[in-house]
Amino acid sequence: MQGYHIYEVKAGDSISSLVQKLQNTIENLVFLRISEEGLFLFSEANLKLLAYYAHEENKNLVFLTPNKELKARLTKLRLPVADSIETFFSTTQPQGSEELEKTTKEAPLSSWTKNTLVAAGVVFVVLFLLQWGLRYWFLPKVIVTLYPQIINTDTEISLNLEALEKQNELITLKKVALQAATGSKVVGLERAQGEVVFINQGTKQLKLYKGTQLRSKDGKKYLLKEDVLIPGAEVVYVLDVRSSQTAGQALGFIEASELGAEYNIKAGEINFLTGDYKDITVRNLKALTGGKSEKRPVVTQADLDLASKEAIKLLSDEKITLRPGEYLLENSITKEEPIIEFDRQAGDFSSTVTAIATQNITVKKLLTEDIEKEAEKLLPDLLPSFYSLVPQTVTITETILDEKEAKVRLNMDLYPVISPEEIVKTIVGLSKEEAVEVLERKGKITFEGLKEENLPKRKEWIKVVISDQYQTDKLKTTLTLGQTKM
Repeated sequence: MQGYHIYEVKAGDSISSLVQKLQNTIENLVFLRISEEGLFLFSEANLKLLAYYAHEENKNLVFLTPNKELKARLTKLRLPVADSIETFFSTTQPQGSEELEKTTKEAPLSSWTKNTLVAAGVVFVVLFLLQWGLRYWFLPKVIVTLYPQIINTDTEISLNLEALEKQNELITLKKVALQAATGSKVVGLERAQGEVVFINQGTKQLKLYKGTQLRSKDGKKYLLKEDVLIPGAEVVYVLDVRSSQTAGQALGFIEASELGAEYNIKAGEINFLTGDYKDITVRNLKALTGGKSEKRPVVTQADLDLASKEAIKLLSDEKITLRPGEYLLENSITKEEPIIEFDRQAGDFSSTVTAIATQNITVKKLLTEDIEKEAEKLLPDLLPSFYSLVPQTVTITETILDEKEAKVRLNMDLYPVISPEEIVKTIVGLSKEEAVEVLERKGKITFEGLKEENLPKRKEWIKVVISDQYQTDKLKTTLTLGQTKM
């Protein structure tokens, strides 16, 4: 049997759980090995509280930690501390042990003396163990475990917004507005075309090339679609005297230089051939047809302005969407100037124009978890002295924010505070039924090791453990807690 016990202190432990472990430990020498997760033991108040309960339980408590900051605090409080168990035992030899060892080596004891000392030691150990064995087996001894009764209650507190941690978030809003185009423009679809007659009054033939330009009386332009060879005029002589002349003629096919129905013209409208053709004249003996046009919508600047205005209005009407557990602070919204983009420009052929408005907004939010943390800091000062808060049971049921404070309604679980010493004083010498009746308002109790119906009359044989396994049955109460402001 090693004669000591080691407990590993972890993040989930608390002062109450460590005190319970001390109460349940048989060994008088107890080591607490503290990891970096056991941050709650970095508080001097917690260390003093733990040392107090160790003294009350008659336990020798030794802290094991390599952390320099924690070792300095423990040394300041004059509490035993070491890096490890091996270090503790190697540095706790009685003063003068080296001199004693040296003296023993220089002057060895006689064999009779050694045997006598060994025999006396054995007898002492046997008598000591026998005494405590008789006490353990024959004296009454009982362990009383109390499972505190849960009480559920509501309260309202006011929190100063300046004391709460705030979350800044950048939100990008985007809205689209569609506007019908109000402008219009006639657009040509097909070219007018037809035939013309070229008349050559000169005696030499003349060739007109494809693309040669012709004009109508009102200035519309037409182009020759293919090359045309115009023969020269035929002259008739009688007795060497010119008696008659017949002009040379040729047909040519032309088309309008532009698309559109306005190039459809009547017969006889084309009368001019561009270029130096003094002997050539031209006429269209038939109307030119085939030109087609249609009226199409066109985007105007006014249409762009209307689409932009509508997109900006949609942005201004947009509400900030909050996720569960978020609260928006009043007067915390900062908006940048909207950026407008269009899918069309003024003069574009389109029946509609689309404006896309984008705006960056910065907001400040409060999170439920941050409000709960701040509220839990205040609750110990609000609770009645005979009640304590069950960890991790605080929930927010309602939050109302204004410019300076947050009014928060909280729901929580409490359990009645009672010390083991108080229970022992109350139940010494009572029967099991009487003890249950006395403590039933505090919670549920169990007994272990009770050999008789009555509890021992000597309180040192009654051990009380306060369990953190609270009863699951919750009772609604009209307990009213005060309000406070930060």
